[in-house]
Amino acid sequence: MNQRYLDYADYNIWANNKLINDLLNQDDELLVKELIGSFPTIRATMLHIWFAETGWLSRLNGKGWETKTVTDFSGNNDELFKLWQITSKDFRKFVKKADLEKKIQFEHKEEKFSIPTREIIQTVFNHGSFHRGQIVIMMRQLGITKISQTDYIEWVREKERGNI
Repeated sequence: MNQRYLDYADYNIWANNKLINDLLNQDDELLVKELIGSFPTIRATMLHIWFAETGWLSRLNGKGWETKTVTDFSGNNDELFKLWQITSKDFRKFVKKADLEKKIQFEHKEEKFSIPTREIIQTVFNHGSFHRGQIVIMMRQLGITKISQTDYIEWVREKERGNI
């Protein structure tokens, strides 16, 4: 059963990298231009995705919600991309060894929750897909037309073709 979640982890890394590669071709100023979205800029949206991956990975590893790496981050976009990529790879390493049925207990806004590891993993990957889609819409608002496909089915096709 872990293979399905490893596939999702591989997809998440692939999709993040596709988006990052597209953004590397843009001027840094575009990534901080205010647009319509859940977050005001592409950079803020990327930081949010990285924040969620970092926080959930920390919680899954029994360290609580530790996100100082992201909340204290003040580096440039290249540094952001590299650190986000490392977190996504670390998340995959966790998935590879995870007990998917282990319940993770935590408190949020004074409520207690108990959620199986597999559901948290799936939520993190769905969350990333959701916000990558928003970044694509933001890129289109900026007039960027060369945007890679990052849909799961495209990853499956590329994998079947042997391109991944």
